[in-house]
Amino acid sequence: MSVPTQDVLIVHPNEGRRAALAEVLGVHRVVAVESQVEATRRMEVSAPTLIIAPPDNARRFLRHVDRAAPEAVRVFVCAQSDRQGLEELVETAAEGHVFSTLDDSLTVSELGRRLTSLLQHRSSARVAPSTSLTVRFRLDGVTYTGSCLDVGNFGAALRVPLGASLNAFIQGTALESLTMERDGRTVLHVPRAFVRHAQQVHASTQPYLRLGITWGEAMDELTQPPSIRMRDPVIVLAALRKAVRRDAAIWLHFLDTPSSHFRLDAPVVELMDGRAVLRGLNDGTFPAEVGDVLQLSFEVGGQSYTGATSVLSRGEHDVMLSVPRTFSLKNRRGLQRFRLGPEHRFLVIFNAPINGERITRSVLDLSGRGFAFPFDASCEVLPAGSQLEASLLLPDGSEVPVRAEVRSVDAVTTDSRFDRRLRPYRCGVRLLDVPSAVRDAIQDAFMASRCAAADDGGSRPFPTIWRMMEESHYGFHPDYAFGREPEYMRDLEHTHDRLARAKDLGRSIVYSDEGEMMGHVSGLRMHSRSWLVQHLAVRPGYHRHEQIANELTALTVEMGEAIEDVEFLRYMWRADNRWPNRLGTWLARVMESRGFSLLRTFHYLRLPLEGTRPMPEEGLPAVREARPEDREWLESHLRSRGQVVRVLAEDLQADDEARRTLKARFEAAGLYRDRRLFVVDGEHGPLAMALVEEASPGLSLIEVTNAFWLECADRAHPQAGAALRALVRHGIEHARARGRPSAVALAEPPDVALVAEAGFKDQGRFCEWIFHRSMVRRWTDLWRSLFERLSRPRRARVEESACT
Repeated sequence: MSVPTQDVLIVHPNEGRRAALAEVLGVHRVVAVESQVEATRRMEVSAPTLIIAPPDNARRFLRHVDRAAPEAVRVFVCAQSDRQGLEELVETAAEGHVFSTLDDSLTVSELGRRLTSLLQHRSSARVAPSTSLTVRFRLDGVTYTGSCLDVGNFGAALRVPLGASLNAFIQGTALESLTMERDGRTVLHVPRAFVRHAQQVHASTQPYLRLGITWGEAMDELTQPPSIRMRDPVIVLAALRKAVRRDAAIWLHFLDTPSSHFRLDAPVVELMDGRAVLRGLNDGTFPAEVGDVLQLSFEVGGQSYTGATSVLSRGEHDVMLSVPRTFSLKNRRGLQRFRLGPEHRFLVIFNAPINGERITRSVLDLSGRGFAFPFDASCEVLPAGSQLEASLLLPDGSEVPVRAEVRSVDAVTTDSRFDRRLRPYRCGVRLLDVPSAVRDAIQDAFMASRCAAADDGGSRPFPTIWRMMEESHYGFHPDYAFGREPEYMRDLEHTHDRLARAKDLGRSIVYSDEGEMMGHVSGLRMHSRSWLVQHLAVRPGYHRHEQIANELTALTVEMGEAIEDVEFLRYMWRADNRWPNRLGTWLARVMESRGFSLLRTFHYLRLPLEGTRPMPEEGLPAVREARPEDREWLESHLRSRGQVVRVLAEDLQADDEARRTLKARFEAAGLYRDRRLFVVDGEHGPLAMALVEEASPGLSLIEVTNAFWLECADRAHPQAGAALRALVRHGIEHARARGRPSAVALAEPPDVALVAEAGFKDQGRFCEWIFHRSMVRRWTDLWRSLFERLSRPRRARVEESACT
């Protein structure tokens, strides 16, 4: 699946420039000449596909090109400082000649990339629609209607009625919201296309305006994920080293001209007098001088990094830049793509949207809402914006219909060890709807790609998992003590089975070695947009104990990120458990990002209800159910305390729609999940409030989903203590009325003594870290690197520490 090799003619008076351009276009058949006279003789012998020339005598040269190579792509390279050359090109365009212009001051490598892109556009197949396609677009507030003459992967030719003004469609004009329709159904939609050329056609019975347009390789994203700031110099340097190691393109631009990028060739990170610097090649055209401040950017693994750098030195053959102090990090893709294992193969089957050709392709990689497959751009047309009615053939042999949209079309970088003339293309597709069968199959494939020893615990009988957890001394079960299984096992099995069917609400994952279950972890949709990692248990005495814990935890976090509507990840640990506490607090400290993460501590207190009597309510203020205005107060109160992340992650906004939606999703799965708010009033509004979580037994084995939290407007208020005691009493009686075996309170340190007065026993201090999904990939890198370091022999770690 490739684009064929093409003939290129380079005309340039500078021998070094000719040689450099010939080298970057070496995958094609290149002929480089010094003068336009020699170029004319060459064209008469063999017509090239692409002609590159300086702007001198452009009109006269194009007349020879029109005669000898009328189908060739014409490109003039002209520096912005060459006023005479620019005037010549403007006059040439005014005569109706169609050509492209590139800035001769760009680096050779950047010129090569742009020329290669033009050749890709040229070599891409163009097909006429199988049936008439109606085209609509907007320009300067006016809607135009026409038809489609032919379509390629990167552009199209349109027929517009001659009533439209030719002056409105000058080269580079943006056409907004371009749509192609067949029988009222959208076939292709792109938010923006650009005019490449316009021509009046009088050869037919009805004259018309022919527009050549392009929309590039990818669709613009309508929304951008939030960015975070990396400030740790060690992490900044590590990110830059990773980009260099993976041969990522390092782009630079001046702060006042962000539209003009140039690339740093052959980048390498070196130590210079104990200071890390970024060094690259200088072919004599590097535009910046010593002392200039530039913006540096690169992409690795779907993440975009941006930071400021300065030019430290500029030699004859190299240039040295400073390492940025900070990086702004943004996820280019909302979801990670993963490659499929041999046992999880997907096929996509669809009719090509333009000519109706039946196409079947093997899927290259997947995410929770999209996939990619290879295609041959030289004979197949799948432009970005195409709407596909497709079917996915799943690994189990079932075929499921899906609706999808092509989001990107780009060439795949090939290994230089192979024939560089082969340039396969990759079509990136977004699923517009994800049936549950497709969602579950993608998640199973994701699990297998990340950890071959892990599989779905939902297919295992829960008593088997429970016995493994007992053997691993997973002993913190206030209401589910080992040895009393007949009292609660039916409830736990019911919850386990229902979650196994609704995998977007919860996931149980087991780790096996030689058929024996060695570990377990689970993820739970704690709230509508948050994913809780819990129930980690590993069989003790096993030589890979730490590695299993590492892989299971990382897998569950990544599983949460793979679910598109999950925005926050969270996990909690006991503070007196030294190793998890040390690891969790270190990660939270290193990755702290204001507005994207929250680390909080609380005490877990439990009161057994069997055999206890209701607490007296004499002297306590009244407790009532919350109203909509109380939810507004709670959101404002938490935001004033800087807990915006908690508001978003726990559905504590004034609008209660998220809670109701989550409740309905659990009810559809045969489970229960809800939250109640109770209020004690003060003089000018709520004085204190209790957030009471309610859920089916066993969603969380420590029952944080059946616990209550306390919030106080002003702890210095004379009635604050009485208000909190009233809410504690109400929380106890509410749990009793629901038939709970115990009441659980999750109290902040100032409230522990007050809750203990009601008979609660403090089970210890816990920590919980909530972080945004945009931080998951960085979390995964840090998590895995830490365990890789720990897994090496102790002697190697000591030697490394001595060296650093």
